[in-house]
Amino acid sequence: MAAAFDTLAAAQRMEDAGTDRKHAEAVAATAGEAAGSAAAAALSDRTDMATKADLAAMKAGLATMESRMLERIQASERRTYAAVFAAAGLLFAALKLVP
Repeated sequence: MAAAFDTLAAAQRMEDAGTDRKHAEAVAATAGEAAGSAAAAALSDRTDMATKADLAAMKAGLATMESRMLERIQASERRTYAAVFAAAGLLFAALKLVP
């Protein structure tokens, strides 16, 4: 965030340096307007800032992604358990066949 420009202090410094009062006030006022418009332009030109709607959409997207990941993990766990039980069943069947 841009700092405020103190036109009175700037005019005083110019006056102390030998500039006449009217000239110092005019230069300080012009510099203050330029600083204010530059700060306003910098704030209004911030198109890369996230809005509340952007954050809400991101949160909804993350929640959806989380639920899909959980579903995939659970499906993978079910397949793993099924493979382990099938292998155990085959092992026991093979052991029964062996005298």
